[in-house]
Amino acid sequence: MVAYKTFLGQRVWQTPILKVYYPFFFTAPMAYFLFAAAHTGMMNDPENKWNDIVKNAKEGTENQKIFNEASDYYLKHK
Repeated sequence: MVAYKTFLGQRVWQTPILKVYYPFFFTAPMAYFLFAAAHTGMMNDPENKWNDIVKNAKEGTENQKIFNEASDYYLKHK
């Protein structure tokens, strides 16, 4: 008869895991979701989103004009 506890054939000792680490079990998910919420909030700033949309439209229009001019030049001098 074995006088000590075993797990998978190995001797084990009682260790208070939950008692020591319970603050981390609560704060880790809380920190994860708070950082995720902060990131989402910063990425969905409506003022910056509008500025980015306008800037992208202006750049796209300029790039399209340059592309059209280059295409016309290529077709004329083919």
